[in-house]
Amino acid sequence: MSANGNGDAVYEVFARADFAEPLAHVGSLRAPGDELARAYARSTYDEDRWVEMLAVPRRCIVQVISVGAER
Repeated sequence: MSANGNGDAVYEVFARADFAEPLAHVGSLRAPGDELARAYARSTYDEDRWVEMLAVPRRCIVQVISVGAER
């Protein structure tokens, strides 16, 4: 469950319009699970013709460097 208490998790959305391009962060969203995150991402970030789109639960992202942040 997320910090907001309603069960929704935060997902970071990454996409690319061409396989030769790197994935780019296109936004974030809240969803109660992976299936709805997939649907929300597809409908929210449909402005381009993406060849690949990923919705990653924020809790799964491992921070590598953060200058000035506390651990």
